[in-house]
Amino acid sequence: MLFRAGLLVLGISLLAAGCGGSTYHTNRADDAYDLEAMALTDADLPAGIAEKQARSFDNEEWANVLDDVNPEAKKNQLDALGRLRSAAKVFSWETPLEHLGRSYQITSQSTLFTSVKAAQDSLKKLCDLPIDDKNPIEEFKVSGVGDEAAGFFVIEQLPNFGTSIDTAICFRTGRIVHAIVASGLDGTQDIGGGVRLAKKMLIHIDAAFEAKSTATKAPGDTRAAPTATPRGR
Repeated sequence: MLFRAGLLVLGISLLAAGCGGSTYHTNRADDAYDLEAMALTDADLPAGIAEKQARSFDNEEWANVLDDVNPEAKKNQLDALGRLRSAAKVFSWETPLEHLGRSYQITSQSTLFTSVKAAQDSLKKLCDLPIDDKNPIEEFKVSGVGDEAAGFFVIEQLPNFGTSIDTAICFRTGRIVHAIVASGLDGTQDIGGGVRLAKKMLIHIDAAFEAKSTATKAPGDTRAAPTATPRGR
């Protein structure tokens, strides 16, 4: 699913919204958010599925992923949407064809925006994921992850292969939007499994936020840093 061209521009309704303000810092410098540290790791995934690709993308680089025909126009659009940068990891089996009864690929992605509003808008528009605009979408409810969350299936017909379905769990922490996408053949959809992975990712996210808080504590502040446990459970 990741790095396929195209971006669905139809809006998706926000299915589970948080109440009040964010519990995550939103006023740090843009380069102070360690998106790479927020990603899933091999240890979070079933045995045998491992990291195959990890990349960070500024708007120019992401525009080339989304639109290789007119990437300059796409970059301008991303800039206008308040997108700043992202980090993504792709995990898969060594021999995916031997695991067609399970998700053959899992993607972990985090995208930083200029403001909470820009992040909220992205959550309503498929979370900065490279979704083909020709494929149908089915929404489902997600709750209890981050400040607010949403979920949807993306259905794609693969020639000589069958129906592939991406199960996307998206959630926001402050002005960062995260996504877990599990790709598999029809019948492998597992919303609960996706939510469990999102909560595992949230542990890394909380640790990244808290590591920065600890690093910037005022001199003489002896308060212990909070433990890295998922918020919103």
